[in-house]
Amino acid sequence: MNKTGLLLLISLCFCRCTGNDVRDAISTSIGGNLILEIPKEMNLIEGKGIDSYVAYIVDAKKDTIHVEYGNKGVIYDLRSETPPVFLLSQKEHVVKTLGKEPSSDDVLFSEYADEDREEKIFDKNYYMYDTINNIVVKLVQPKRIGYGITGLFIPKLKDGKSFSIYARNLDSSANQHLLRMLRSIRYKG
Repeated sequence: MNKTGLLLLISLCFCRCTGNDVRDAISTSIGGNLILEIPKEMNLIEGKGIDSYVAYIVDAKKDTIHVEYGNKGVIYDLRSETPPVFLLSQKEHVVKTLGKEPSSDDVLFSEYADEDREEKIFDKNYYMYDTINNIVVKLVQPKRIGYGITGLFIPKLKDGKSFSIYARNLDSSANQHLLRMLRSIRYKG
């Protein structure tokens, strides 16, 4: 492949990743100063938040995307706690202490517990910072499709508020659609 062909291929990849790939979408105001492109086949349903703006975006398959806008301590920051990890050799003692076999939601066991905790082997999600339309965001994606969170958290908007939008346990297609929708987020004006 020549240099021109390679540059064209790279340019096409960048064009696809700019967030302008949401087709047949409606620009929707979220939380006062944000715009999000929501596909026409999805419905935005405003909730009744006490101390924040709450809404839900629902599709035909009944996947629910949660939307929250408000003060930082109130808005879900998309962190999930991993159960404690103990050495496999401690399992018998833990079971004896608890009086039953704990579920994997409560306690995990591993031959290499210290390494696995440090490397976050048992976390369900990947976390990364990115910039979308000049807004610094924390993106969250499941390690295993269908089991975890896909979403975006903005710790501090221009007005000092926070914003999150997320869904749980999406299939591959819904996961990709939500990621494209997240890439459309921008400030008004």
